[in-house]
Amino acid sequence: MRTTIDVPDHLLAEAKELAAERRLPLTRLFEDSLRFYLSQQRLRQIQDVPSPLPLLRDPVPVAGIDLDDTSRLWEID
Repeated sequence: MRTTIDVPDHLLAEAKELAAERRLPLTRLFEDSLRFYLSQQRLRQIQDVPSPLPLLRDPVPVAGIDLDDTSRLWEID
């Protein structure tokens, strides 16, 4: 698909230079760059989702912790 975008001159010059170094058409460089950027964004979205809390079967409190006296939990270092 053909489209028009505005790219700052300095960025376009850098892109042209990199495309020439890699012997790639400028279009291919833009495609690869956009693909990479979008994949990184998808990974960020996946990583930003908090992982579920672990479920414990028959949990045993750490020695010295009384679950009936939760106010003391603030005193534990």
